[in-house]
Amino acid sequence: NSLYHSHLDSVSKSQSIDKDAIAASATLLARSAVAAAYQNENNEVDAATAAAYALNLLPNTVSASSTTFESLYNCLFSDGNCDTLIKYASVESANDAIRTGINLGIGQPLGKPPNYYVSVYNHENGQGFVAASGFKYGAMDSSAEDKDDYVKDYGEDENDTTLLRPSLLEMSLNGLLNDFLGRGSFADSNDETTPDLKACSSTNDCSKVSYCSSSDSNELAAISTCAGGQCICGSRAHYHPALDEAISPATNQAPGWFTIDENDQGVSAMIAEPFWSSFVGVRAYNDAGEGVGLFSSIAGAIFTLICLIVVHRLKKSLVKDKVY
Repeated sequence: NSLYHSHLDSVSKSQSIDKDAIAASATLLARSAVAAAYQNENNEVDAATAAAYALNLLPNTVSASSTTFESLYNCLFSDGNCDTLIKYASVESANDAIRTGINLGIGQPLGKPPNYYVSVYNHENGQGFVAASGFKYGAMDSSAEDKDDYVKDYGEDENDTTLLRPSLLEMSLNGLLNDFLGRGSFADSNDETTPDLKACSSTNDCSKVSYCSSSDSNELAAISTCAGGQCICGSRAHYHPALDEAISPATNQAPGWFTIDENDQGVSAMIAEPFWSSFVGVRAYNDAGEGVGLFSSIAGAIFTLICLIVVHRLKKSLVKDKVY
């Protein structure tokens, strides 16, 4: 695909994307995840047994024509602001508001068609931050000797908290994982059938569901939560901000500013999106192909030849008239 990693690499630009290949890859990934997590009673990894267990647990391949596949395909390749992603992200936003007391809303959208380019890493794009006494900090140290007067002790204001605002895609994936991992992980104690899941708009609506209390011996899995508009048991998905450990948020500074930890002993590339000034820009042009260059070269050569002929004939005429 010559348009890979460009804004033209989209189904909206009439590009052909093999759905069956995506479905086959999804099946392989799911089975690999199950096999990697499998252990026997002695906690010894047996690759052959793990692979057989995964194949037995997931015998059928993902269907490219299923409703779930078609919905996610549309979201990830055509309309990044689709109803499916909005539904899951809205519930996650409501759950976060209940946990923190602050509603940050849904994170950065994907757009239509979806745009997967990275952006500046700050509190609007997934960086965790401290909200204290009306200010936002990437990292906070109220005991620092060089701190400004407005930096108060954490907890001085009852609304002080730590927050994280993931993007729309991250919030949706977190909700999707909670939903599909939690769905079917429990059964009614009487007849071993899956109960009807209660509808919800946030975790508050799931506090009294009965099917979670006996669904799992794990205490955390028995706690009900809301994912995608229905109550499921346990929150199995978690956010993990992937940032090099040597890159540290600047203390008592706004989110988006960082320092390099000189005490970090690790060796890594530390590749990150630079913090560009608003005056820095780039002009992009479409690739017109080799034909335009070849045409321009030929047209330029012909035009040069015509000019030479005209000049030569003009010189002869001037010499003949004895004015040259």
